[in-house]
Amino acid sequence: MAMKMTSETSGASVEFHPEGTAGKVWTALKATPSASIAAIAEAACVSRPTATKALTAFAEAGHAVRTPGGRSEDGRALPDTWAPIIAHAKSQNDTVTTTTDTPTTPDESTVASAVPDAPESAAQEAQATPDRTNAQTPTISLQEAMRILEQEADRRALAEAQLAQAQAEEEARRQQAAEALAKARTVEDTRRALTDLLNAVTTTYAALLSDDETAFTKGLEAIYTGTADVRKAARTSQPKTTSTWGSSRGDRSAPRPLRPDVVAHLTKHPDLAFTANEIAKVLGRSSGAVANALDTLARTGEAELVSEGPNRFRAARSQEA
Repeated sequence: MAMKMTSETSGASVEFHPEGTAGKVWTALKATPSASIAAIAEAACVSRPTATKALTAFAEAGHAVRTPGGRSEDGRALPDTWAPIIAHAKSQNDTVTTTTDTPTTPDESTVASAVPDAPESAAQEAQATPDRTNAQTPTISLQEAMRILEQEADRRALAEAQLAQAQAEEEARRQQAAEALAKARTVEDTRRALTDLLNAVTTTYAALLSDDETAFTKGLEAIYTGTADVRKAARTSQPKTTSTWGSSRGDRSAPRPLRPDVVAHLTKHPDLAFTANEIAKVLGRSSGAVANALDTLARTGEAELVSEGPNRFRAARSQEA
């Protein structure tokens, strides 16, 4: 049968003061009494397993007591709370009375009387821990997730539209720059061709005044060549026509008859004879087509062959002349 035993001791009791990590937990426990393990661990700047281990040791030594958390109104498990047991110093005339069931040391009787419910099951604390974790984890509802997805879709559509607009503006700017460069090149080529033609006309006119037949003939060749260069430069500056239904080449106009142009050129210079190549340069047509036209005109009597090697033609003269 257990016996109650009273022992009297004199003098001041020794204050409990652990060291190291346990000292941090003890300090936090005294500063935040009736707090959960999570709060004590945060105050002590240690992990929860470390705080749990230290608090369990304090309880076993009779320096702390744990109070079960129980359940909330909605049935959720509440965390256990811990509180320190601080021994007060006694005067030398006071006595310390300890009651125990068996002859034990004063420290063991203090642990038995102060912590009657200390051995709690680890399952209860483990059950409370997930609830605390879930309470701290932010959750997003389905409506909120759908709203975020809609906002992201709108943002992406706006970004794509802005990028497409920026790309179109950049392409338009490059097109304008290319057109401006092409126009400047055409103007330069036309200016050079006109300058060369003006020089040929001036030289030929001077040869005509000086009655230099050789220089005059050479000048006419230069004039024909310069005229063709001017026409070529002018054609490059003209915009291309768009293709229409039924046309095989949308960038070229319909071919016009060649023989009337050849006859008009020969009639304009009745005293001069021309080769097919010279007339082709002036008219901007192929020399082969012009040669065929001249042969046809010679057979019909609208032109006459005046020399061969190369063949030279001039406008046909009337019988009266």
